[in-house]
Amino acid sequence: MVYAVACVVDFNKNVLLMEIIGEMRDLPWLGNDVIHVWGLHVPDLLDRIEPLGRILCDREREKAARYHRESDRQASIVSRGALRILLSGYSGEPAAQINFEYTENGKPHMLDSELAFNVSHSGEWVVLAIGRDRKIGVDVEMIRRDMDVLAIASRYFTPEEIARIETAEDRHSVFFQLWARKEAYVKACGSTLFSELAHFSVPMEEGGENDGWIFQRLEAGSEYAAAIVTDKKLA
Repeated sequence: MVYAVACVVDFNKNVLLMEIIGEMRDLPWLGNDVIHVWGLHVPDLLDRIEPLGRILCDREREKAARYHRESDRQASIVSRGALRILLSGYSGEPAAQINFEYTENGKPHMLDSELAFNVSHSGEWVVLAIGRDRKIGVDVEMIRRDMDVLAIASRYFTPEEIARIETAEDRHSVFFQLWARKEAYVKACGSTLFSELAHFSVPMEEGGENDGWIFQRLEAGSEYAAAIVTDKKLA
């Protein structure tokens, strides 16, 4: 059992459903025209770390063990374990028996399944996005007020995006919103190269499009920024 807040996102109506999910039988139907976005607050799931860890494969356990900070290790276990449980709920396969194939860049996908997913974690939060027969990228970023955002933007952002940050009332919030969108786009494309971030601009308007990709902000409060990118329109 995983307790989480499920946001079923429609890009025209933004959020269709937000409710507490308890048992996997309570999962809302995942149609082809929606993406389910799950937010997991890691500190609330610390008592689930051990059982979640038991359903991971060796590769996932080894990845979690490589983190130096305990909080990052816990977030890794929660994200991968919760993903397995959710995919089990959607597919009917036992969570521990789900097999993944990995791309050259290490992005996992389910064998012989139309389910698509992506995972991100930052600070105390994990975000999981699950859909059908589409490409998905999701990113969550804790807003760090101590960062020199203009210095970082000069390396990874386009001149248009840098100007947007410079003129913003809250530069840090705008920077991290842009970063989350750019990171989600790179992940949706299946890449992991930070060098690519400076080669494209992302739209800031809700449901904005760029070369057929749809960009959407996810509401994450005042301390986090989050975004999702997909290649197909939703109902």
